[in-house]
Amino acid sequence: MLNTSAVGRRVLVVLANEPRAYRESIAQVFRQLRPNVEVVTAEPDELEEHVLSLAPEMVIFSEATGLVRELVPIWVELYPGYGPRSVIGVGEERSTVEEIQLSDLLSALDRAERLAQ
Repeated sequence: MLNTSAVGRRVLVVLANEPRAYRESIAQVFRQLRPNVEVVTAEPDELEEHVLSLAPEMVIFSEATGLVRELVPIWVELYPGYGPRSVIGVGEERSTVEEIQLSDLLSALDRAERLAQ
């Protein structure tokens, strides 16, 4: 169990990507491989509300919103337009990833954990 008093709270990631099956699968894998991370799933149209109310360290979504890019330290735009590319944002930095892999998502999540400490 993570000592949340040392870091304030557990790192929070919100998943609001489509299709739902991807969202639920990624959430399950994150919960299994990174049990110290809090994972919340949401419908895409609820994303901004979750960002404002929960202040997550990382968000994964399918369609970009300015609010997410402004307020969330690390975000992943997963297969926008159902294309083969994804975009990872870390602060002002953007990286395009062809055919993103689970290892890429886990690396982004690990980076969110490091930034939160």
